[in-house]
Amino acid sequence: MYKYFFIILFIFSTLLLHAKEDRLFFAEVVTNNKSDEIIVGDSAVFSVWLYSVYPFGEIKCTNADFRIHNCHVRKVLNHQRRNQSRRYIGNRIYYCTLWAQYIIGSNKKGTFTIPSLDFSATLYIQQEQEIDPFDPFGFFSQPKYKKVSKECSSESVKISVVPEPMKTTEELMKSGKTVI
Repeated sequence: MYKYFFIILFIFSTLLLHAKEDRLFFAEVVTNNKSDEIIVGDSAVFSVWLYSVYPFGEIKCTNADFRIHNCHVRKVLNHQRRNQSRRYIGNRIYYCTLWAQYIIGSNKKGTFTIPSLDFSATLYIQQEQEIDPFDPFGFFSQPKYKKVSKECSSESVKISVVPEPMKTTEELMKSGKTVI
């Protein structure tokens, strides 16, 4: 009886640790809209954020310049030198950086998909240091880092382009239109 309990506990703990390992480096595409809907003829800003448990080094994206059929896509922000900040997600703190911003819009209604973006990054993991007998508090010591390469992909995002909503009678009267 105890043997099966320990086997199930072991399997559950390894799955839980493996799930946490996947969240070491990930990407997220967010928009400034409340929903992923855009009005025909309008556009929205989509931001690509990268998150990691460790500080970022070099970051590369294999498919940063993409096209969407019947949409205009323009990359607005893609700096070579990126600022990193720290942000809490859940109960864990992550280093985050804004990879790029895209302005996407369309003159035709329908559903369009932002493809998933593939990233590879070098992460810096701080190593434990030996205590120097002449500097026991470490005032003059420099941290040592181990470089680790990680890869991730963002999820593809669906965009709905919808027709402009009809105006109310009050809005028509304010704009000077004749209402019958």
